[in-house]
Amino acid sequence: MESNVTFRIDANVKKQMSEICKSLGMTTSTAFNLFANAFVREQGMPFPVTIQKQYTMMDNSRAKNDVDDLLDDFQEDYRRMAE
Repeated sequence: MESNVTFRIDANVKKQMSEICKSLGMTTSTAFNLFANAFVREQGMPFPVTIQKQYTMMDNSRAKNDVDDLLDDFQEDYRRMAE
């Protein structure tokens, strides 16, 4: 037995979703059904729902040390390969 569901979605998001679904060879209805089935199977969201982390810039001295370490490792590997 099938049932209809009606909800609002941003027009731009709907357009982008339709284009992506088309390129995947499915309809938006199929995509929503995939989501609904995964939601039921997982008994909730089928993907993590989290608060986005804030990323901070690394200070220059730490970045320089990381690059220096990486270059030292590369140089050591290169030296071993040359032997």
